[in-house]
Amino acid sequence: MAMPSEGADVPSRLGVYAGPGKTDAVNDSRTWLGRSQMDATDYLDPSENDGWNQYAAKYWGDWKKAGDGRQFVLGLPMLPKGGNFRDGLAGKYDSQFRDLADLLVRNGLADSVVRLGYEGNNKTIGAWQGTDDPAAYREMFRRVVTLLRAQTGTHFRFDYNMAVGTSGKVTSFETLYPGDSYVDIVGLNIYDVWWEHPDATPAQRWDHTLTTPMGVKEFKKFAATHTKPKSYPEWGLYGRGDAYMGGGDSPYFIDRMADLVKDSAYQAYFDFDWGGGTLDDYPKGKARYRLRFGG
Repeated sequence: MAMPSEGADVPSRLGVYAGPGKTDAVNDSRTWLGRSQMDATDYLDPSENDGWNQYAAKYWGDWKKAGDGRQFVLGLPMLPKGGNFRDGLAGKYDSQFRDLADLLVRNGLADSVVRLGYEGNNKTIGAWQGTDDPAAYREMFRRVVTLLRAQTGTHFRFDYNMAVGTSGKVTSFETLYPGDSYVDIVGLNIYDVWWEHPDATPAQRWDHTLTTPMGVKEFKKFAATHTKPKSYPEWGLYGRGDAYMGGGDSPYFIDRMADLVKDSAYQAYFDFDWGGGTLDDYPKGKARYRLRFGG
């Protein structure tokens, strides 16, 4: 096992998700780490182009223009709220995706990384999950990429982004893959969890993440097979006490992730409480994160 190094040794792009539209929190994270480079992640739904998307695109566009070399990473549902694959493949939502692309271009976000249909192997992620109908997921992915690429001024890169683990009809990273011509990056979301294994040690939990079907080892092999750069768009610690059986305050997990992400195109800590806590809840892990990723 590689030993932790002294200070930052990670050449991949560093990012954070700090909450919807939270540009100040991203800047605070960069300052706290002493980094000149810090990318931002957020989520927009194509059905909200007349509301929230207008504000968020401006916030992130202004943030990007305020510093050199900044990158915005967009988590984009492959169906709008209330949508379904049948209507999507019939073209019902095409205009919403076109309008969102135009909105991003107008705000200087035309070169964003787009995590389209993120966590399609997660049955509870949203209407676009592909565990019931992989063929529809693949076809819709291709449709949306084609729509967004066709809009004037766009230079998006598309990240095929799964979670750790199989579900339903999704038994490998190939199951939902839309094809090399529609994907620029392949991504894997990793949290320090092992479902219903409360007594697992940090090392056992990490070994599970490495070796489980659709875990890290299979992901690396998949990326190499398709000659695609890797990303880790969401990763983080997770608290104990629910069925996810997180590892809590685990510097060990931080070290393993710091080693793992070295050869990735980009990676982002999910520093927003979706149920498992934030870095502030884990003082040991937070200190180790700063040691491994600080400037």
